[in-house]
Amino acid sequence: MIVAENGNQTVLEISQRVTTIGRSHENTVEIADISSSRVHCQIERKEGGFEIVDLKSRNGTVVNGVLVLRKELRPGDCIEIGKTQVFFEHVSQEYADETIDLTTDYFLEPLEGLDEENQLSVLKTEREIFLKLMEINRNLNSRVVLDDLLGLIVDTVVEVTSAERGFFLLAGGDVLEVRAARNMDGETVKEPQLKFCGGIAGDVIDSRKPLCSDNAMDDRRFRDLETVKELNLKSVLCVPLVGEDSVLGAIYVDNRFDEGAFTSNHLRWLEMVAHQASVAIRNAQLFDENTSRAEVLEQTQLRLERANTQLEENVMKKTLQLEEAIKLIPEDKPAAFKYDYSNIITASPKMFEIFRVLDKVSDSAVPVLILGESGTGKELIAGAIHFNGPRSKKEFVSENCAAIPMNLMESEFFGHVKGAFTGASSDKRGLFEVADKGTLFLDEIADMPADMQTKMLRVLQEGEIRRVGGKDVIDVDVRIVSATNKDIFDMVRNQGFREDLLYRINVITINLPPLRERREDIPLLIDFFLGQISERSGEKKKSLDQETFQALYQYDWPGNVRELENEIERLSALGGEVVESQLLSSNIQANGRKPGRAVNGKPLKDIVARTVENVESQVIRSALADTDWKKSKTAEMLGISR
Repeated sequence: MIVAENGNQTVLEISQRVTTIGRSHENTVEIADISSSRVHCQIERKEGGFEIVDLKSRNGTVVNGVLVLRKELRPGDCIEIGKTQVFFEHVSQEYADETIDLTTDYFLEPLEGLDEENQLSVLKTEREIFLKLMEINRNLNSRVVLDDLLGLIVDTVVEVTSAERGFFLLAGGDVLEVRAARNMDGETVKEPQLKFCGGIAGDVIDSRKPLCSDNAMDDRRFRDLETVKELNLKSVLCVPLVGEDSVLGAIYVDNRFDEGAFTSNHLRWLEMVAHQASVAIRNAQLFDENTSRAEVLEQTQLRLERANTQLEENVMKKTLQLEEAIKLIPEDKPAAFKYDYSNIITASPKMFEIFRVLDKVSDSAVPVLILGESGTGKELIAGAIHFNGPRSKKEFVSENCAAIPMNLMESEFFGHVKGAFTGASSDKRGLFEVADKGTLFLDEIADMPADMQTKMLRVLQEGEIRRVGGKDVIDVDVRIVSATNKDIFDMVRNQGFREDLLYRINVITINLPPLRERREDIPLLIDFFLGQISERSGEKKKSLDQETFQALYQYDWPGNVRELENEIERLSALGGEVVESQLLSSNIQANGRKPGRAVNGKPLKDIVARTVENVESQVIRSALADTDWKKSKTAEMLGISR
């Protein structure tokens, strides 16, 4: 993982079963962030992966912008602890298997056939080389700026191999890019692109195998390479940088004056350096990518916030029509989404953050818990997770837990066999069987009775169900996406919901903002609903007058998008081509008659009161300054109590 704190970055390997993070020096990873608790959170190594667990921290643990209690970590996840960011990355087992086998035989191999005196000399050399490798490893793990890393690697390689020149090459399309080039004096090689043999380096990268030549000029492998002759190459050593799923480049050293300058020991050592460098380079690239994504996102959010502020100000000035409001909403939505979310009508930065989380979780099978008020579109988000994921060709089954009678709940979820109870005239599949290999969306899961929670937990743990009245066990593979409009965490604290079940369904948490917190979506949603009504009815699309639109925009919508849709349906049924404000529902009209609001949505009386307080404070401070901060004299001068 990469820890970014106070402008510094540190690469750390998660090698323990439990890695704790916090301000205390007793933690595995100590951070100085004052927003962090002494023992803030911990990363647990589980079978097949890692999980992060918040340890009842004061300010909470955030993963990919979402506050979590426990969450499975995936490569690319960003953990936020106050202002400190931790980027989680791991190397797959397949890649790990490709690492060099540093067994005892590896170090004893160079000693075969040597007498005791020569063995001691070789062991001394081996020790020095191994210490140099450890030094490189420490340096690599302390830096994530790519150019710093590459220069460091080349300098050390040239020193250890006694090469004349060293080059660090990164693969990029059809051309090898020289990212660092040094000579034996530690100076930068001028015009490096012309000073190495691209044919040799290219063969090494294509074959993924190292290459060593005592005299490239006489080497039959290179007789067709004109560059070898042009450069008058003698000794050449080149090893590939093999990444997790591609070759990142190569380390290349040469000597134009001495034949046989590089030994098998140099080759073995350089292979180890290349492996360490591959991991460090990938970490540095990931850090650059994460930093770049964060900067693009920040710029996009700033543009959206400015546009949304302008939109709100114009609405408050009562100068904006619906059509003009839609034009104000920026069209440059972030283009970096992996999947299509065009069926979710939004221009809100908060929703775009959610889309970024969906991009990461849709491909997996991890359970997702969606939190949000009624009418915020929780089922739309659940559908996006399913239809953008690998289970999209299987069933997406949606069920409202609050709508199922308690005595039918077990049969509804698990099915029943014929004769299991009165009225069971035939076998019936339950929702888990219907959703097998697909997704089951459990809406209002917080309303599930306690005994059913216990049975649900067992099914999620075991991956199998038994129909009511049946004996056979049926294996099921179902992705669970849950939702609730209740404070399920508070329910857990008050024993209203099982904590172990919450951990099962809450690997990823998504908090949907209410409509009042994303008012920029109101014009888009109004326009969308008016268009839908026009298509259904075959009539001309209706419009709203200025006062109607302003009232709809200012209303807080406790029922969220569902309530807005209902109001637009009602207005369309009652109004003419241009809907007027007197047709609005009474609660919306009453909201419009309340004391005026400032742009930030605060009542006018609150703003006046705050202004008076500020003026009073300024007068008192000025009087205190005039009396050398003597309170009694100040109170007497202003005619107020001390």
